[in-house]
Amino acid sequence: MVSGQTSISSKREGGGVDPNRFLFFGSRARAPSGNIVTALAGTNYYCCKIVVPSPQFVTRTFKFHLPGFASTEGGNSPQETTVTGTIGAPGNSVIADALYARISGVFYQCTFGGNNSVTVVDQTNGQWTDDLTTPDVPPETDIELWLFYHVAVGEKIWPVYRIQKHRGERIWGANDNASLLGFMADPLADSTPALDTGYGAQSQPQYYAPDCFMLAKGDWDGRPVVLAFVDSIGESRQEFSAAADARGMLGWLRRYLDKDAGIGRIPFCMIGMPGAGSVREYTGTGAAIATRRRDIIREIVAFNGGKWPFTVIVNQLGQNDTSTLYNTWFNTNYRSNVTRIRTEYPGVKIVAFPPLGRTDIQRTITLTSVGTVATATVATGTAGLQSGQTLSIAGATPTAYNGSYVITVIDANTFTYNFAGGTSPATGTIRANDLGLNANYQLYTAQNSYPADGTDASGKWRLRADILAKTSACCDDAIDTYAAWVSGVKAGAWPGMLEFPSTTLTAQSGTDGVATYTTITVADASKYRPEQPLNIYSGPEGLARLSTQTIVSIAGNVITTTGSAVVLPIGSVVRPSAAPQESSTPVSLVHPYPIMVDWIVGKMDQGEKVKLVA
Repeated sequence: MVSGQTSISSKREGGGVDPNRFLFFGSRARAPSGNIVTALAGTNYYCCKIVVPSPQFVTRTFKFHLPGFASTEGGNSPQETTVTGTIGAPGNSVIADALYARISGVFYQCTFGGNNSVTVVDQTNGQWTDDLTTPDVPPETDIELWLFYHVAVGEKIWPVYRIQKHRGERIWGANDNASLLGFMADPLADSTPALDTGYGAQSQPQYYAPDCFMLAKGDWDGRPVVLAFVDSIGESRQEFSAAADARGMLGWLRRYLDKDAGIGRIPFCMIGMPGAGSVREYTGTGAAIATRRRDIIREIVAFNGGKWPFTVIVNQLGQNDTSTLYNTWFNTNYRSNVTRIRTEYPGVKIVAFPPLGRTDIQRTITLTSVGTVATATVATGTAGLQSGQTLSIAGATPTAYNGSYVITVIDANTFTYNFAGGTSPATGTIRANDLGLNANYQLYTAQNSYPADGTDASGKWRLRADILAKTSACCDDAIDTYAAWVSGVKAGAWPGMLEFPSTTLTAQSGTDGVATYTTITVADASKYRPEQPLNIYSGPEGLARLSTQTIVSIAGNVITTTGSAVVLPIGSVVRPSAAPQESSTPVSLVHPYPIMVDWIVGKMDQGEKVKLVA
């Protein structure tokens, strides 16, 4: 196998580079993963429409893939064991009744071995379409893919996409296929309500459609085409559907590669998903299998004249290879997949993106009280705290100590707050959380001690150092994310809310603290996107928290949220969170929210994309 990378400057006039070579192009597309969908009565026939932008060069021949499996998300990802049956005992198949590509308003039907329909069998690699040749598709054209499919009521379907309906994507359901065909004349009709649930949330179902292995031939200009090994940090775990940009991109790595800057938009295929770890990738059998995606690429090579559908590997893995022993983290886990990649794709260039760090936003405290005044002692110090700000206290007995309180900082290790009163001292493992307001309050988590000091405790930062040094051929080049990600006030930490752009309420929200409202009006909503949690603080200092709400949609400066009853006066300060509060103990910042994704992408050097040229 050969990669055949050609430099962008070598584009031939009138035909492009290697016009007969299939290359990945569906950057909005994703690998199948998530939770199985079970067909319900009345909607067991489906039409799933997704919208995929074409690359920055003319394309004309396409090939799409329907998977017969999905990968897990979480602790054993990317094992390909989300199936309709049980491992080793295939469950129900899925019948693909028809697949159309709609380009510039014209429907083109795909075929499967000359047939309009195909049966996709559980626990198989899946099915390929035949080559579909259309009139020349101009650069950056939206291609709609309409998949009609069905199973029996109660049968299962592999998960792939959360529908981005603000981009025109849809999911329709009925009890027969004929009822769905009418939507071809009304492509923006609302999705079927019973299927269109959980929009803008992780609970949104993932529906079946052609997966990430989307291929195109055309006037390729020699730009890099990426096969990316990724986990939830790069792939988009905390950004779902509603936060996608106009081209369907979610997460900082997708947006970085797809940004029209530097050497232009880079087409890619991301084969990872939330939870993916190097040690489990491209290996395993049976209940630990993670080789079907590898084998699908082998199928591509077989019908692609022995050529890869990509020119360079991006490796963003490493976050989930954590071990208390750095030697295990780097060699047994991280480098094991690098070895498998180099064996599978001899001579390929690997460009690594070092993982983001992880920090705690809780500190352990002890509590005593006199009357209704609680005194907290913080062994690790009160750095980053200010009098007048809200802290959330948890883990204390009596429970009256717990809750959100406005504090007064007394000295470098002590703060106080007023509460209802209780037995002194409090017992339990007690923690104080500033919700990520100030980076100086954050502490480095286990194996994330900053800076790298050669010990196991600084494993994450040692991995970054080894990647940048290309230690043991773990990569051929690297694009560092540190400067684009890190706080401006504390090295190795996430930015605090105080570092992000804030805005203020221009109209009071709420009336009596009882009636629920779902919109707030702010001075400038342009800096935010859906699915972004907002912490609303009393003005003008913006330190005492009043409410936390999550953006559902934005229209001008009116933000629709998940709702609240808390009265918010005009002038209240609105601050976005950098990341979710992960359920680990202590609470940590791990996966970036939309404001953080924009922060990272806005600061990353687009000139570094040249490193992707082999």
